[in-house]
Amino acid sequence: MYKRCLIFLLLFIATGLFAQNNELAKQLAAFEKSTAHKADIIALKKMLSSSNLSATETIAVQTVLVHKYQQLKEWDICLNYCQAQVALAHHQNNTLAEATFYKLIGGTYYYIPQKENAIAYWKKCIEIAEPNEYNALLAQCYHNVGVISFEGTDYKLAEKYFIKAIDLSKQNNDTASTTFSLHYRLLATTYDAENMLEKAEVIFKDIIAKTRAAKDSANLAESLLFYTNVLKKKKEFDKAILLSQEALAIARKINLIDGVITALNTHAGNLADAQNYKEAYLYKREEDELVKTRFNGDLNKKISDAEAVFKTAELQYENEISSINAKKEKQIYLTGFAGLFILAGFASYFIYQRRSIRQKIQMQLQMQEEKERLSRDLHDNLGSQMALLSNNVESLDINYRKQTGIDENIDRVKGTAKQLLQTLRETIWILNKEQVTAEDFFDKLVEYAHRFLQSYPDIKLQVTENFSASKELNSNEALQLFRICQEAITNSCKYAGSKILELQGNTAQNIFMICIKDFGKGFDTKLVQQEGHYGLRNMQKRAASVNAGLHIIAAAEKGTTITIQV
Repeated sequence: MYKRCLIFLLLFIATGLFAQNNELAKQLAAFEKSTAHKADIIALKKMLSSSNLSATETIAVQTVLVHKYQQLKEWDICLNYCQAQVALAHHQNNTLAEATFYKLIGGTYYYIPQKENAIAYWKKCIEIAEPNEYNALLAQCYHNVGVISFEGTDYKLAEKYFIKAIDLSKQNNDTASTTFSLHYRLLATTYDAENMLEKAEVIFKDIIAKTRAAKDSANLAESLLFYTNVLKKKKEFDKAILLSQEALAIARKINLIDGVITALNTHAGNLADAQNYKEAYLYKREEDELVKTRFNGDLNKKISDAEAVFKTAELQYENEISSINAKKEKQIYLTGFAGLFILAGFASYFIYQRRSIRQKIQMQLQMQEEKERLSRDLHDNLGSQMALLSNNVESLDINYRKQTGIDENIDRVKGTAKQLLQTLRETIWILNKEQVTAEDFFDKLVEYAHRFLQSYPDIKLQVTENFSASKELNSNEALQLFRICQEAITNSCKYAGSKILELQGNTAQNIFMICIKDFGKGFDTKLVQQEGHYGLRNMQKRAASVNAGLHIIAAAEKGTTITIQV
């Protein structure tokens, strides 16, 4: 119960702290309550395009926009948006915006969930907020770190952070807000977990009285459920049953699905502890049916959405291939029609025939080579990911039948499917273009690096570019160079241990140069020729296939620099 309720509480922490305009505050509060998330995102973006917002009001609107992305579970879009705003705020020395978006990134990682990353970003927010006395942000980050500590059963640390959050709220005269109520309630829950029942009961009674007076149904239901745990420990089972029954009635009335599930679970537990097993069974059965219905609905929707996206991408790819084949057929017909005009004499006809045969053979060889290259690339990148996705789905099916490890397997399936679709999008983007400019290629590479480094928050990306001269790559060159760069970035993040990753791109005298550099452990370049170092050898093979220069400079503890020229 505790874990489910803590997540529920964390979702309800309001962050419209910066809006000074009362009308804007009302608008943002309405957006937060709305469930029309996609329409809300369009409206919020229009608000941000207005020049009438102050700096703090802009942050408030952006915060609600991030919440909408979180509600839609569009984690990549959410993280990319927040990371871009952090970079902009740092460049503008806007510490309030930088701290705010660090907090929002932490919240996103909490929902994914990646709790270690969440704590890391919340602590980054605290580092900026403390010296600048951004007390509202501090109170929320203290609260969030307290929640993680509670979930890890470190109750003393959780108590410390909840008290910090409460003290800051008092300094801000924010004791009447929902946020303060959450701090206070979780402190009481911590005392309950530490078996300090008298302290916990005093706080719960105070919160219940205030929420009744304020007619705050959601918080009243949550408070009643938490308080019943204290009553059970005090052997006051009849009172606990009455309160959990009241909480269940409130949750049903306001149609709060998560609240109904939690209330059913708690009420069934209270009845069982009072040895009323028959009635407890009925409530537990209702809870299981509700959870099963919701789980099946969510899973089917996610599978349908993934299939729709994949089929759309597959259809787009087939259409592009058909278009390319049609163009080639048209070119062949035009060549044959032009050849009719060359038939003025036997000599001209003979020369044309020889030339036509030679061109046809060369075209067939090129087409075969292109098919083999495309097949190899799809096998190397998509084949392995499809196999992993298939294994994860099979494992999910087994665990679903056993009812164990379902959440973990679902997360792996989502992660693998997301990676698979992203690899397919990148491959299609390159194949769709007959020519790719060096500048467009480098922009795509920087976008990939930003997305990849979301899993490595301690690594900072530095980008330097100078495209003073034009340079174009064909689709094969672009695809092979992109795979080389992906391998280099992956190796650096996984094995180098560097805090900085540099990307450099420039053009000069019709030469495009890419440099990927880190300052980590380095390695002995002689190892490249030995067995087991297939990644580096594949990079060399890809470079050779498009006549690109690949230079690797590395030494133990001196970092690694990989330079590609084409």
